[in-house]
Amino acid sequence: MAEEAALQLVAKERAKCKAAIEAAESSQRIAELELQKRLNAEMIAQKEFQEKNKALASIANSDLRYRKYTIEEIEAATDEFSNSLKIGEGGYGPVYRSYLDHTPVAIKVLRPDAAHGRSQFQQEVWRSVHQPKIIE
Repeated sequence: MAEEAALQLVAKERAKCKAAIEAAESSQRIAELELQKRLNAEMIAQKEFQEKNKALASIANSDLRYRKYTIEEIEAATDEFSNSLKIGEGGYGPVYRSYLDHTPVAIKVLRPDAAHGRSQFQQEVWRSVHQPKIIE
C-alpha cells in the first residue's frame, strides 16, 4: 500500500510538473507574440514618421512662403547690397528693400560684430515673418 501511495504521489507530482512546463511554454509563446506585435507597431510608427518627414520636406521645398534663398540670390536681389536699396539701419545691421519671387521683401543683414544678438535677431526675423509689416 505504501508503494502504491508513493506511486500515486509520484504520478501527481509528474502531472503538476507537466502542467507547470506547459504553462511556462504557453507564457513564452504569449510573450513572443507580444514582442512581435510591439516590433510591428514600432515598424509602422517608424514608417509613418519617415513618411511624415518626407511630406514635410516636400511641402517645405515646394511652399514659396518658406523658401530658403542662397546668398547669390540675395546678393542679386539687393544689387550686391547697394546703398540705393538700403531702407534703414537696424540694431543688427542694414535693411534692404528688394523683390524675391516677384514679392516685395525687406532683407535684414546681421553684422558679424552683432553675433552676440543672434537669438534676438532670429526672434525679430520670426516676428517679421509671422506678423509682417508692409513697407510702402
